[in-house]
Amino acid sequence: MELSWGAATHVGKVRRLNEDSYLDAPGAFVVADGMGGHQAGDVASRLTIEAVQAMLAEGLPDVGTIASLVQRANASVRVHAGSDGQRGMGSTLVGAFVVQNADEESIVIVNVGDSRCYSLIDGVVAQITTDHSLVQELVDAGEITPEAAVSHPERNVVTRAIGIEDVVAGDFFVLPALPHVRLLLCSDGVSGELSESRIAGILTSLSDPAEAADALVAAVLEGRAADNATAIVVDVGRTAAIAFGLDDGLDVTGPRPVAVLPDPEVTAPLPRFPPPSTPMISAVPGAEKAAAASSVPAEANIVIDDVPR
Repeated sequence: MELSWGAATHVGKVRRLNEDSYLDAPGAFVVADGMGGHQAGDVASRLTIEAVQAMLAEGLPDVGTIASLVQRANASVRVHAGSDGQRGMGSTLVGAFVVQNADEESIVIVNVGDSRCYSLIDGVVAQITTDHSLVQELVDAGEITPEAAVSHPERNVVTRAIGIEDVVAGDFFVLPALPHVRLLLCSDGVSGELSESRIAGILTSLSDPAEAADALVAAVLEGRAADNATAIVVDVGRTAAIAFGLDDGLDVTGPRPVAVLPDPEVTAPLPRFPPPSTPMISAVPGAEKAAAASSVPAEANIVIDDVPR
């Protein structure tokens, strides 16, 4: 597996402090967004990144141990959240990790909160993660329309975050082994400020991932830039990839991806990757179904299902 990447971050035009933190290291890419409106968001995001670094220091995770990452980060922030000046702090987390999956390497996407991961495959940009947010829940329940969610007064309220509760569940996605995938990990200071068409245009027009990351943040700064903005663009290439096509599906652990919040500037939302389907037990590439199901720790409070394209 060959990786190339670039990252960019900016405080924006309104915030005094950049509460985003990020990690871009070989095989591990993470964006953590300190909770806006909470105390010490910058501390929470930094602690989240440090917990990831501590886990990576123990060696490359496998498809089973990666599930403990969220709980380790959560425990680290919780320890400090009771300190004076840091009560109620929290952070989102979205990450992409190279993990050992049976006898081959896979990319696992992890998210908690409303920081996002997008994919670019064969010229098509799609959102992989689902926001853990109040407006997303309202859209899923049919109480508001996706168009109304864009301007909803509580659109920044997240329903899951690192450090707020004693236990938090993350969503985990195992990407199929494709010859080439581009990933975008970003805070909502990017996804909330740029239209989906603008994001897609930048990801598809710039071949260098570092230039793409810089261009995304620069595009945010052309507008109101009301929040901190962080973007990591990762190109994943395989010189001898096993022939898994998109029809082989995406293994998902955690709640099923559902609706996307479209941008009002886009006539048709970006496609989900993948769309909802009937749940079924699926095999992780290179492993048996039973092994895949048993490899995820029970304490993660998640299930395994298959979401084919």
